[in-house]
Amino acid sequence: MSWSDLPAELVAGIADRITEHADLARFRSVCPSWRSASAEHAARRRTPLLLLPSQSYSRVDRCLWSPADDSIKETPMPAACGRSFLFASPRGWTLGVANDLSATLLQPFTGASESLPALPPSFHDEYEKILRDMVWDRSPDAVMISAGKGAFFCKLPGDGGSWSAAGSSQTAAVSSITYDDGTFYLLDGPARSVTAVDAATFAVTAVAEPPDLVSPRHSWCTPESTLVVSSGELLLIVRTHLLFQVAPYGSGGLFKVFRTDNRSLAAGWSEVAGGGIGNRALFVDHLRGFCVEANVASSHEMVNDDYGLDVYGRYTVSVLDLTTQDLSYGNLLNCMCGRFWQWPSWIMPNPH
Repeated sequence: MSWSDLPAELVAGIADRITEHADLARFRSVCPSWRSASAEHAARRRTPLLLLPSQSYSRVDRCLWSPADDSIKETPMPAACGRSFLFASPRGWTLGVANDLSATLLQPFTGASESLPALPPSFHDEYEKILRDMVWDRSPDAVMISAGKGAFFCKLPGDGGSWSAAGSSQTAAVSSITYDDGTFYLLDGPARSVTAVDAATFAVTAVAEPPDLVSPRHSWCTPESTLVVSSGELLLIVRTHLLFQVAPYGSGGLFKVFRTDNRSLAAGWSEVAGGGIGNRALFVDHLRGFCVEANVASSHEMVNDDYGLDVYGRYTVSVLDLTTQDLSYGNLLNCMCGRFWQWPSWIMPNPH
C-alpha cells in the first residue's frame, strides 16, 4: 500500500491533530487523496474570528465576530478578567496584559491559561499609560513581545515547567512579530525592513533590507506595511492607510506586494506582478497579517476595509483576496469601540 492509498478516515484523523496552519498546508499538498480526505478539517480552520475589544476589561466574557455567518458570540475567558490588553493570534492563543504589566497566555477555545513573567517597566509609554500598541507571537516553547522598540523574550523549559524571562533587546523598532518554522520575523513597518531571529537562541540570523518603493505624493496617504509568512516565503504588503477611504487603485493610492525566500533574506525583495498572492486569503489587523487557503485563483481585492468611527483609523480591519468583492460587515458595524481605543485582532479557531 502506498501513502496515497491510506484510508480516508485515517488521513482525516491525522489532519485533525495538526495544529499549525503551515503543517496542515504541507500535509494536504502530499497527494490529491490526502487533500480530499482533509478538506473538512481545512474548512474549519480556514475562517478566522475577530476578537473585539471589550467595553469593560473586568468582564469574563469576550466577543468574537465570524465573517462566515456575520455572527457575534460571547465566549468565556476567565483568565482575561482584569486584563486591559488582549490580542489574539492565528495560532489560537491570546496575550492578555494587565496595567501592572503582568502577562498571561489565554486559550479561548479550551479555557486554558499560562502565566508569563511580568513585562519590563519600559513597556509603559512615558505619556500614555494605556496598553495598546504591543505586538507579539509565540513558537511552541518561546514568546516574543514588543512595545514598539526592541523585544522581550520568554522561554518554556523542556520539562514542561513555567515560562521564564530569557532576555530582551532594545536596539530596533518593531511594528509586528511573526513566527514560522523556528524563526521570529520582526518588521520595522515605517522602514520596511525585516529582521530574522532564531527562536531558540534569540540571535539575529538575517536582515532583509527594504525594497525600492516610491511613496504616494500625498502626506495623508500613509503607506502601511504588513509582513506575511506563508509557504516558505515572506510577503511584504505595502498599502495606503485608508484614513479617508481612498481606493487602492485610485489616484494617490498604493498597493504593492513584494516577495522573498525566507531562507535567503539577504537576496532582497522582488515585486509580485499585479500584487497577486495566489489561492490565499490574507487577513490583516493592527498586529500582523496571515494567509489562509482561499480555494480561489484571484488577485488581491480590498473589501470594506474599515469599521468604526475613529477618524484616525484605529479600528481598521482588512481582508484581502476573498472569494467575494461584496463582503458586508453587517453586525460588526453595530459594535461600539472599546473604552481605550484598543484594537481588534484575528484569531483562528484552534482548540490545541
